[in-house]
Amino acid sequence: MRQIVAIIPLFVVVSLLVGCSSSRPSLSPVSNQTHLIGEIQESYTVRTGDSLYMIAMEFDLDYLDLARWNGISSPYRIHKGQKLRLHPNSSQSSKPQPVTGDYYIVRPGDTLSVIAERLNIKMANLARWNSLKSPYQIHVGQKLRLRSALSAGQITGVKPKPISKSSKRITAVSRSSAATSMGRPSSGKIIKRYSKERGVTGVEFGGREGDPIVAAGDGKVVYSGTGLVRYGKLLIIKHDNNLLTAYAHNSQLQVREGDVVKIGQQIAAMGKSGTDRVKLHFEVRKNGKPVDPMRYLAKLSGSGR
Repeated sequence: MRQIVAIIPLFVVVSLLVGCSSSRPSLSPVSNQTHLIGEIQESYTVRTGDSLYMIAMEFDLDYLDLARWNGISSPYRIHKGQKLRLHPNSSQSSKPQPVTGDYYIVRPGDTLSVIAERLNIKMANLARWNSLKSPYQIHVGQKLRLRSALSAGQITGVKPKPISKSSKRITAVSRSSAATSMGRPSSGKIIKRYSKERGVTGVEFGGREGDPIVAAGDGKVVYSGTGLVRYGKLLIIKHDNNLLTAYAHNSQLQVREGDVVKIGQQIAAMGKSGTDRVKLHFEVRKNGKPVDPMRYLAKLSGSGR
């Protein structure tokens, strides 16, 4: 009889613990389980603290595609409970066709801001050239002018000035230089290098807790938070329409979303949030996909494994 009495409280305690653990909320807005499955789920429901850039990074998507598929305009605000499509629907392709002329034909899911950012055109100019007024509503099949009538040579007696081959070459060189002019985000030794085969999505720098982390290039902070568990305290900086850098495992975040930063500016302090040792995990993402940072940080030195 005493044995039975002793067993009952133990059973009750175990039941209570199980009940508590099953009702405990997730620590992360994003489950991080999609990569284990190897497929992107059909949709995602926005949670507190999420941003479009963070969600795009989690699922290896281009934030511009994610915005277009869901009809979201710049500055790409989302709200808790919003259901985001993670794939194009049957009438949308994953990438818009390249523009070769002076016009763009509006496709399903397009917004004026997404088109402007994709084509590196100021939205105000795009709206003015097409006589569009706020809220800049456009419709599928609409033909949008991508240049002013003056620059397109469509005013009587005005012809566009031809661009010489040398000018084209100089422009190409300057763009190439800009793409590779990133600075070192940490003075620490490289302890791991990018490897697509081994699933290493960036470069890792060793160091001590509190070591300064600096911006690799000029840009705008588009995410600052802890929404992705495996990245710890994370910063994402947008450098142009298709190039982002990410700084993970920080102990402190010293800039906020919306801040404009300069190359070499301190943005965080090194730490070990979301991992087992002090380090900086640094990624370069182009069109949503992680690429080898050494292509942009060619002068970095240090050993990697």
